Amino acid sequence: MELSHISIRCRGVGVSVDALRLACRFGIEVSVYSRGRPVGKVVGAFLGGGAVTRRAQLEAWGTERGLAVAREIVSAKLYNQRLVVRQRAKECLAKGLAVGQTLMKLEQEIGDCMNLLNGAGDVDSVRAYEARGAASYWKAVSLLLPSELGFTGRVTWSPQDPFNKALNIGYGVLRSRVWSAVLGANLDPFIGFLHQPRGRHMCLVSDLMEEFRPGVVDRPLIGLAVEKPSSLLDERLLEKSVVTVVAQALARSDRLFERAVVEQARRLASFLRGDVERYVGFRMRW
Repeated sequence: MELSHISIRCRGVGVSVDALRLACRFGIEVSVYSRGRPVGKVVGAFLGGGAVTRRAQLEAWGTERGLAVAREIVSAKLYNQRLVVRQRAKECLAKGLAVGQTLMKLEQEIGDCMNLLNGAGDVDSVRAYEARGAASYWKAVSLLLPSELGFTGRVTWSPQDPFNKALNIGYGVLRSRVWSAVLGANLDPFIGFLHQPRGRHMCLVSDLMEEFRPGVVDRPLIGLAVEKPSSLLDERLLEKSVVTVVAQALARSDRLFERAVVEQARRLASFLRGDVERYVGFRMRW
């Protein structure tokens, strides 16, 4: 009854039909990964079957309502990124490190993007301010990490440095959790408001992930990289170390993040149906 998720991350694993039935009966998510990314999921037959919510979601796409969602998602993401940088900047200043001043300037640049975001009149403008904030954020992260990790900025596809590889693995774990929350809220994972629709990209899952990336993945991995860079440099330890750290972050503080992921998906569904006046993004409290 306490089990909420089964993660299959290696090849050659056999799962009985009885085990899968039992997982569906108790609402246990079963995810299959390949190279750190989720490729499939076993869910109950009736999960994600809300016609009213999905119709409202489709009607909001490309409207002012959808723009409000995109703007709030990016605002929450920038807020959380700013908090991560600010905490590290204060630590560096307390130790008398000169890099602390640079980090404070970058933190302010992220704040400036947050202020400008309020005037964004279309999704392209929202994406532009997100990109500006991300440039300052990843520059700050590069200043924090040990030089032996070779991190100079965010690389999404086929990264060569261990920290970008770690981020991709961590985001894979987060994606699986958000995917489940989206289905549980009867939302369509492919109809998003921030990310461009393309092919089989689950745009809404990517949208909602943005609010949680800094707290669930970035912050704990920065801590791991600073304190134990060897765990990321060793390819044999990389995935295990990342999955452990991200899972611990999700479960930390009485499962704060795990609850928040589910609550945000439900909050978005309520807004799209018109049950609440506005969608409020997730903002970290520490």
